[in-house]
Amino acid sequence: MALLSTKGVYGLAAILQIAKASEVAPISIKEIAERTGVSKNYLEQILNTLRNEKLVCSIKGKNGGYHLARDASEITFGEIFTALEKDLRMTSIQMSDPGLRAFFEKFDVKLAEIFNEPLSSYEEMMARSVQYLNFSI
Repeated sequence: MALLSTKGVYGLAAILQIAKASEVAPISIKEIAERTGVSKNYLEQILNTLRNEKLVCSIKGKNGGYHLARDASEITFGEIFTALEKDLRMTSIQMSDPGLRAFFEKFDVKLAEIFNEPLSSYEEMMARSVQYLNFSI
C-alpha cells in the first residue's frame, strides 16, 4: 500500500506547476490539467483543498488562475501532503503494543523530517538529478 494517494501525488504535480507559473502570472486550471495530465474535475477538488489550507490563491476572470499563497521557500512538502492526505503517518491504527507504537512513532518523526523540505528545493533536486546526464547521437 502506498503512503500517498493519487490526491497527494497529483496535488504535488499541480502545485509544482503553480509554483513555476507564479514567477510570471497566475496559471489556469486548464493549463495545469494539460501540463499534468490530471482531469480538470479532479484538479478542482485538489485545488479547493489547497486553497482552503491557504497554500494557493485563486484569481477569477480572464487573466485569472492560481498562484502560491506564500513563497515556495515557505511551503513544505509536508504541508502539501498533510493538507491533501489529512494524515501523514505510517499507520492510523492505535497500537496497544508499546514496542510497535514506539516503532511507528519513530518512523512518523522520520517522515516528518523528510517532508519538511521547502517546495523551492524541488528545482535544486531536479538540477542535481540531471547534472551528469550526457546525451550523444
